[in-house]
Amino acid sequence: MHTDSPQTDKDTSDYYKTAVPMSKMELLGNIVDEIIHSGHAVTNKSIISKLVSKIENETNIDALDSYRALLERVVHKTQDDFLV
Repeated sequence: MHTDSPQTDKDTSDYYKTAVPMSKMELLGNIVDEIIHSGHAVTNKSIISKLVSKIENETNIDALDSYRALLERVVHKTQDDFLV
């Protein structure tokens, strides 16, 4: 069984706008997936760049708020925060 799945970043964004609002972790996971699918390495810089791009192009207020909140979290995390 094959369902129509989003093929581009815009398709993905449009698909998730119509779905139930995502948590920050789900949103981050989608950003990471987009970066991987584009063939780039997943780094803080690439995540921040992708989020800034999404913020610049987004028109949905709720999505903008989600992207801004996630960007704030990513920017404020340091490498030390991930050490156990």
